[in-house]
Amino acid sequence: MGAGTFSQADYEQMGRLGISEAEAERQLSIFREGVQPIRLEKPCTVGDGIERLESDQQELAIGRWQKAATEGRLGEFVPASGAATRMFAFLHRVRKELSRITRADIEAGVAGEDGAYKDFQKFIDSLGRFAFVEPLRKVMAESSFSLDERLASGEYTEIVDFLLQPKGLDFGSMPKALIPFHRYPDHLRTPVEEHLVEVTHTVPDGSGHCRLHFTVAPEIEEAVVKHGRQAAIAYGEQLEVHYELTFSLQSPATNTLAVDLDNRPFRRGDGSLLFRPGGHGALLENLNRLRGDVVFIKNIDNVVTDSQRDLVVRYQRILAGKLLELQDRVFHYLKLLSIGPVTVGEEERIMDFASKDLKAISKEKFSSLNEEERLSRIFRALNRPLRVCGMVINRGEPGGGPFWVRGPSGGLSLQIVEGSQIDDTSQQQKDIFASSTHFSPVNLVCGLRDFQGRPFDLSDYVDPKAVFIARKTEEGRDLKALERPGLWNGGMAYWNTVFVEIPEETFNPVKTVNDLLRGGHQVGSV
Repeated sequence: MGAGTFSQADYEQMGRLGISEAEAERQLSIFREGVQPIRLEKPCTVGDGIERLESDQQELAIGRWQKAATEGRLGEFVPASGAATRMFAFLHRVRKELSRITRADIEAGVAGEDGAYKDFQKFIDSLGRFAFVEPLRKVMAESSFSLDERLASGEYTEIVDFLLQPKGLDFGSMPKALIPFHRYPDHLRTPVEEHLVEVTHTVPDGSGHCRLHFTVAPEIEEAVVKHGRQAAIAYGEQLEVHYELTFSLQSPATNTLAVDLDNRPFRRGDGSLLFRPGGHGALLENLNRLRGDVVFIKNIDNVVTDSQRDLVVRYQRILAGKLLELQDRVFHYLKLLSIGPVTVGEEERIMDFASKDLKAISKEKFSSLNEEERLSRIFRALNRPLRVCGMVINRGEPGGGPFWVRGPSGGLSLQIVEGSQIDDTSQQQKDIFASSTHFSPVNLVCGLRDFQGRPFDLSDYVDPKAVFIARKTEEGRDLKALERPGLWNGGMAYWNTVFVEIPEETFNPVKTVNDLLRGGHQVGSV
């Protein structure tokens, strides 16, 4: 790139977003040079990168959680920016293909082994089990349509239209955070409400204060904030807690430049540059600004009903307790190192902990260093943000998994890796990725402060090269889009990381609307 790439109007546009010329040039160079794939060494397994806690360890962890919760150290961070569009993708597709949707059309599609039509049939056959069926019935009746008559006659067009379009429930443009997920005897609950209920079991301090933070997109901010605040009042009174409920927007300064297929800045029809949201990795800045202490991170859609909550809550507490155990030892050793000098025995214990418990160093690589450099490097290795990540048995869910990764310097580290990060031209790398026994449900607890109680600057622990490049379209033209290092992938690449096995029943994502038919989302199910 170089001189002449950007015009004065471009600089003004960048200035409004808070993006510097140097940052735009850096992003262009990534497109030009390409992304270096992550090098997988092997998958993490139980006993080799993943811990399985025995019952006595679990109880000790829960005790540590209780103490920290009472002291007011805990909070939860929930990315909630996503639209529900993907939840209803098969409905959108069928509606686009058919001017009128009939039972015969759906049966023909099912006979042709079309996945979208199979999903549609399951949706229609199970419609009465969804939490939103009564609101749908009501809004259709207001326009003189009977939901039950349409189902009986096999005429489904109006059902889909009133579910997805503005004349009805408008779920087609609604954020996932506001979709009614669960139906209780006297009310419905959205994911926002279920998170409000869940945190009363995981983060309340001794005075009943619960800290919960949602990140939201600008176009849905007003609706989500209004709903969240109203729900916080209602559930606060009902559950006798006080919510410290906060919201934040993804900063436009984290947007990334798009390019055409020749790696030139993509320009809209009016000549302006196209900057796109930088993916969930951009939310690292929101987490940084939160300046929390011990913070859970969960996806907006990974919630369960009251009847399923005990197991989920138990393992949230266990993960937090495990982090607190490790953090206590880290802080103790860092204080010893900062005061100095340490005895030979103390150094050996610290090195054993850093290598065996945290997997943060390789003792063999330290043997050739003098004492001063050795202790300095141990200090730097320990003095980092800490995360404990729950891992569930891999059942083929899309997303990332736990791996041993070989870094540029030859060292190994524990990382959560997405399929898009590996070299898809290498059969060996694809085989390693496919052999993973466990999957990341994005159930993390993070220690965000150092041994002196100061918040880490999380931007110091990102692998800036761990970006994603994806093919997209805009205004009917192909483009390449850049996503920042994922929040729990490259965004946490240089954190100290521990993986702990948790039951797969604690993972209840809603990627499509039919996922709401799973047991974790059905009231009274087991």
